[in-house]
Amino acid sequence: MKIIVLLAVTLGLALAAQAQSGAPAAFLPKHLAVLRAGDGNVKLHLKQSPIFVDEFAEGGFNSAPVMSVAIPTNGPDTLFFNGHAATEGMLSRSGDGKLLTFAGYGGVNLLEKSGTPSLLDIGRGLCAVDASGKTHAVIFENYTGAEKMNPRGAVTDGDSHFWICGNASATAYYRTDSKEFVSFNRVPNSRQVKIINGTLYTTLNGEDGIFANVSPGIFSFADDDGKPVALPREHDTTVILQVPVEKPYVKIAGFDLSPDGNTAYTADVDQGIQKYVKADGAWKLAYHFAIPQNIPAAANNMEGCFAVTVDFSGANPVIYATTTEGYGGSVNSNRVVQIVDTGASSAVTTVAQSPSGNIAYRGIAFTPDK
Repeated sequence: MKIIVLLAVTLGLALAAQAQSGAPAAFLPKHLAVLRAGDGNVKLHLKQSPIFVDEFAEGGFNSAPVMSVAIPTNGPDTLFFNGHAATEGMLSRSGDGKLLTFAGYGGVNLLEKSGTPSLLDIGRGLCAVDASGKTHAVIFENYTGAEKMNPRGAVTDGDSHFWICGNASATAYYRTDSKEFVSFNRVPNSRQVKIINGTLYTTLNGEDGIFANVSPGIFSFADDDGKPVALPREHDTTVILQVPVEKPYVKIAGFDLSPDGNTAYTADVDQGIQKYVKADGAWKLAYHFAIPQNIPAAANNMEGCFAVTVDFSGANPVIYATTTEGYGGSVNSNRVVQIVDTGASSAVTTVAQSPSGNIAYRGIAFTPDK
C-alpha cells in the first residue's frame, strides 16, 4: 500500500479580488457548502471531474456562490471523482464541526489515465477542507477484485481518524497517522457517512441491504457481537438499523438526523426527500416531498435528490438538498433546493441552478467552524 500524506495545501481562490490580494479563501459561518463536479469545460462523460467547494449564503441565495475553493487538478495532491456517476461526491462535516470531508481519487493528474477511475490503478483519496479554505489530504491505494474500491464520501472525527463510504469494500476506517486501513467486510456497500453527536451513521439503499442482509435505512454500527460501537475500527464491524425506510423510498443516498434523534430526513435519488419521525420508540414515515422538475421528462435523468442537510435550529426545520435531474443519463444541469418544513405541502424552492451540462452539484453540508 502506497501512502502519500499531504497537509495544509493552499487551494485556488474563486473570487478575483481575493486572487489579486492573495488573501486566503475563508468560509463564513452558517452558510452552505456544496461539492461541485466540473468547471463547465471538462465533460462529465469523461468520468474524471475537477472538484470545487462552493459557498452559498443560507437564506440569501442567488445563482452565484459567495466564493469557491478549487481542489488541485495537477500534481501529487490532485483529487477528483467521477462526476458522471450518480453515486459519488458526498460531502460531510467532521465530528467536531471544523472540517468538510469528501473522498475520491488522486495522486495523478486529472485525465492522466483516461477511463472510469474506480477501475484504474490510481490512488484513492480523502480530503478535508478547513474554515480557512485549506485542505488536508491523504492519497492511498486499496484495490480489491474486478471492481476496485469506489469511495463515495468520507467523514473524520477532526483528528487522524476517517471513515469512508462506497462500494467494493469501501465502507472502511482509515487512520492517517499510522496509515492503518480497515475494510468493514460485512458492510460492502454504503451511500454516505456522518458523525452526529459523536456516533457514526451511514445509509444503505435497497440493493446495499440485500448484500448486507438487512433492510434499507439509516444505520449505526456495532461489533461482531452486536454491541453498539460509536466510531468503529474493526474488520468485523456490522450495522444496526436505526431508521427503516418505507417503500417506494428505498433508493436513498444522503440523510440527516435531528440532534434529539427523533426526526430524520432521507434523500431518494428517484423520489425526492422523505421525513421520518420517532414516536413511542418507533419510526414512521411522516410525509414525502416530491421535487418539481425543470427538465423535460423524456430527457431527464432522475427526479429525486442525492444529498441533504437540515438546519434544525429554528421552529421549522429548513432542508437543503441537491437534485438528480440531468440530460443524457447523467446528473447535470441540476439544482440546490430549499424546503422550509411546515408540513407535507411545503414549497420546494430552487436556490442555485447549475449553469452548465458539464457541472453537477453533489454533496451538501454547512460550512465548517473556525
